[in-house]
Amino acid sequence: MSILNKGLKPAPFRKSKLADRGKVAEDKVKAYLDGWAARDTRRDFDRLVDTKAAGRVIRAAAADYEFFCTDGVDSAAGLIEVKETEHPYRLDRKRLTQSARLRKRAKCGCAVFVLVYHSALKKWRTLSKVHVLDATVGGSWDLRDRPLFDTPGEALVHADGMWGDAP
Repeated sequence: MSILNKGLKPAPFRKSKLADRGKVAEDKVKAYLDGWAARDTRRDFDRLVDTKAAGRVIRAAAADYEFFCTDGVDSAAGLIEVKETEHPYRLDRKRLTQSARLRKRAKCGCAVFVLVYHSALKKWRTLSKVHVLDATVGGSWDLRDRPLFDTPGEALVHADGMWGDAP
């Protein structure tokens, strides 16, 4: 007998308290990607479903965004994971829970970018593919050797030329 036959209603969906963590950074990246894709019809991106926002009822996505682009000769597809931290130069490894999946996608030839927003500084850094592929890092990544940027677009352009000019 189903719960509908018993007169019971399913419990209403409750958004996780963690669903909005990093939302400021993700919104800034989405705004950049909207402009990036609008400037050329050979560019596209999608926001992947956030498992925390969905109440953990679906499998976690490998990243926050996937993107696709071509210049007519070379093509690229990849993932962008967005992380927000208050620390001025460290990213806790535990915050990048999908690092094994990102490593696997990178080994399959996918471009992988981890954009880190330092909220106290209001600046961005990009973890390089070398950082993502390195499974030997201890508790956190020390990002002092990575340059700081004012926008996610500038950080992506610096990480890889496929992004063209940053707005």
